[in-house]
Amino acid sequence: MVIDLRMCLKAFVGCTQVTLDLPNWTIQYVAVNSTSDKCDLFLQKHALLVDVGVLKELPEPLAAPFPEMFYIQSKLSNITKFVYPQSFQDGRRLFAAYHTKQRRTDIKRRQFREMYKKLQIKRIVRRSHKVSIKTDSKDSASYSAQHNLVLDTQFSSSNFSLPQVTDIDLIGCERTTKSCVGTVYNQRPFYVYLGKHTPPCCLDKLKSTFNHVLEEFENVGIRYWLDNQALRTAIDTNHLSPDAYDIDISFNVNDLERSNSLKKSQNKPYVDNEGFYWIKATDGHYFKVQFSKINQIGVNLLPFEITGNVVKPNGFFGWKAKQFSADFLHPMSTVLFLGKNIMCPNNVRDYLDYKNIQ
Repeated sequence: MVIDLRMCLKAFVGCTQVTLDLPNWTIQYVAVNSTSDKCDLFLQKHALLVDVGVLKELPEPLAAPFPEMFYIQSKLSNITKFVYPQSFQDGRRLFAAYHTKQRRTDIKRRQFREMYKKLQIKRIVRRSHKVSIKTDSKDSASYSAQHNLVLDTQFSSSNFSLPQVTDIDLIGCERTTKSCVGTVYNQRPFYVYLGKHTPPCCLDKLKSTFNHVLEEFENVGIRYWLDNQALRTAIDTNHLSPDAYDIDISFNVNDLERSNSLKKSQNKPYVDNEGFYWIKATDGHYFKVQFSKINQIGVNLLPFEITGNVVKPNGFFGWKAKQFSADFLHPMSTVLFLGKNIMCPNNVRDYLDYKNIQ
């Protein structure tokens, strides 16, 4: 049932379109130069005239932050909005003093964080028209860590003569928190049963860990190859699967001594200079590199030894521990994965079929 949502706006200059991608834990805000009823969210000062029936239909119509939470619920409920050009007189200006402004900003930030937690949003995408400010990686990382969650009127009042700039914030797990993947049962994390993919914050940490391991292996000359599910998706898409929660890298066990990190982690867990956590698995003689000790998202390192014309798993077990012909590794091939050429077996589709990797 379509219910009208009527509004009065003063000095209306723009609007914001909202897209919710709940399977990918994502919300996107786009500043649009339009006064049509296609706008999903308004940030300028305005009045809302709402049918009482709408308030009864929405789960939490007056929940903070208001009116942003109200508009997002309206979007999910497909409520139609109409813009009226009439205006109301301005009321008394509130929060004029600096300390009250700052306190209100802090409260708003907490409210937005709670809103995204309720909606299970972990990636916020903002597209607006502004001057792009280039920063170095350290400054960018520092800015990203602040999580600029609050939308303000400046966002939708963009100068549309400027190019569109995209800002992305991830608000899930960090190096000092547990991974959002949670418990994995029968190779299926909990969110799979909710019809969702791996949270974007976890995918980001997984990519960072993979690139770190790859740099280590290539710097010291360890012979490795991408393996199992990651190899399958690399061949099919050149990207990481949206459902991935780990990456398998197999390597020649004879090269283990070339890496200080691997050597140190044989006896006890080792944290390298960049905070990555190298550990020897308790259920076999393979290794794992985690994003951190607390955040266990990471890369599995599977040691193989070559004996004659056979490549055998070295001390680990399970469905990944399957021996195969050394012909697949002589010569090695490459596959484009996450923007890089990664080592892999030759005749890779035959290799994956032999290992029954679907």
